[in-house]
Amino acid sequence: MTSTINRHFASLKKVPKPRRIGNTVDEDAPRESDCFDLRQQFLNYCQTNHYQFDELRRAKHTTMMILFHLHNPSAPKFMQTCGACYREIAHGIRYHCNNCSNFDLCQDCYQPVITGLWAQRDARFAHDKSHRFTPIDMEATTDSEKSREERAHSIKMHLELLAHAAICKGHPVCSSNNCHRMKKLFEHVRTCKLTYKKGCKICVRLLALLSMHAKQCTVRGVCPIPFCDRIRERNKRLRQQQQRMDDRRRQAQNQLYRAGRASSDSRT
Repeated sequence: MTSTINRHFASLKKVPKPRRIGNTVDEDAPRESDCFDLRQQFLNYCQTNHYQFDELRRAKHTTMMILFHLHNPSAPKFMQTCGACYREIAHGIRYHCNNCSNFDLCQDCYQPVITGLWAQRDARFAHDKSHRFTPIDMEATTDSEKSREERAHSIKMHLELLAHAAICKGHPVCSSNNCHRMKKLFEHVRTCKLTYKKGCKICVRLLALLSMHAKQCTVRGVCPIPFCDRIRERNKRLRQQQQRMDDRRRQAQNQLYRAGRASSDSRT
């Protein structure tokens, strides 16, 4: 009995070695999406696509769709549905009603609906014959998606050139003409008297590129790229302002909820 107790206390004294935590650095490149920049933009995105989190199955579907659009930025974020068969119109010809606010027909349902053939069997297929429809080629939309991919690749190349020109010593160490041009653009923004506020197109384009870099910048401290620190500080102030607005909205909702609950308790 005594030996059993001794073995029991001896096992308690053995402290298990803590497990070593692996590398916590996220190796995946950051992904930018306009839908997640502001809370209101994400809310509009979810409302338009009928994404909800009130039930587990809906939350799973919403999360999967959000991840899909995040990893496929060229995919259309809002798919039009046919007003007759309720299928998503991704290919073929989409017919958009010029009189209704949000009514489209797919290629298969267009003729039976506008001629009134299906309305003879079911009244829900009835549509005003005076309305005019505009045909939209969905394959042409695919071509525009290819152009968006080419634009994204071009922006990536310009961001790499921006990072190179900021730390490059220039001629004669670097013989790249693009690096020399980017340095001239830096000097133009510093000395421009017109500035972007008064419509200088060069300043507007370069500052747009600098803003894209500032969103992805992971440098702690002073960034070597010009104006990056200013833009990051401005973005930080905007996020803090949005956070204060959300806090005030949340407090107002909580006060309204407490007031309604207090009035219901007083009645009982």
